[in-house]
Amino acid sequence: MRRTRWAEVVGAVVLIAAGLILLLGYAGVLPELSFAPLLWAILLLGGGLAFVAGFLSDREQWWALIVGGALVGVGLTVLVGGVLRAPGTLAAALLFVCVAASFAWIYLLDRRGNWWALIPCGGALALGLVILLSGVAAALGGAALFLGLGAVFVALYFVEIGGQRHNWWTLIPAGALFSLAAVVILSEYVSGALGGAALFLGLGVTFGVLYLMRGPTRPLGWAWIPAVSLLGFGLFVFVVAGGAPAARVLWPLALIIGGLVLLLTTLVQRS
Repeated sequence: MRRTRWAEVVGAVVLIAAGLILLLGYAGVLPELSFAPLLWAILLLGGGLAFVAGFLSDREQWWALIVGGALVGVGLTVLVGGVLRAPGTLAAALLFVCVAASFAWIYLLDRRGNWWALIPCGGALALGLVILLSGVAAALGGAALFLGLGAVFVALYFVEIGGQRHNWWTLIPAGALFSLAAVVILSEYVSGALGGAALFLGLGVTFGVLYLMRGPTRPLGWAWIPAVSLLGFGLFVFVVAGGAPAARVLWPLALIIGGLVLLLTTLVQRS
């Protein structure tokens, strides 16, 4: 119980201070000061830093970093947006940056056991980037979200999970997220037909990469089945959506490739 008293004290002080400020504001004692952004920013920042200080006094209470990071993020948002009058997208992005920093800290505390913290860390950073780009181009913001999350799963491939590194399964969600980013970008700036096929083509490439990674410790020989199926379906979608010009080129190529594969398979079996 002694380890958690500081959290109870901090929470009580923050609640009491906020309640007193609201009460005095409603009573008209502090008509202007009570709702000033600077006051709320100081209160939120102080509460967040108090939780961080509580964690530093008891390193086992790592959850306090999440609460502290969120409070500091909200305080910075109020300070930058309400006091400094910075762009709203920048102020809002600071919240997610602070949340990401708290999860990054949790990961660094125990890289082997807290590998999961990289997922919310990367997700929060991606959301912050989306908010920053939302004022420029909505499509770029959506693509940035998928690219950021995909990068998180690529990073997890090199992180030790369950006592081992190079966990191939992390590449599947990474490939799916990168494919979604390609769908958004291609559909917006290049061609709707290519964007519609990008998801299946990207997933096909993902499973193709897994097949090439097969080995004694990676039984991934099965990956060629979804790779060929998804690539073929993606090609079909592109041809159907692309119209006659694409069909005149791609269908003959598909038949030639299919014939070559069949011929090579027959020759290999005979030898």
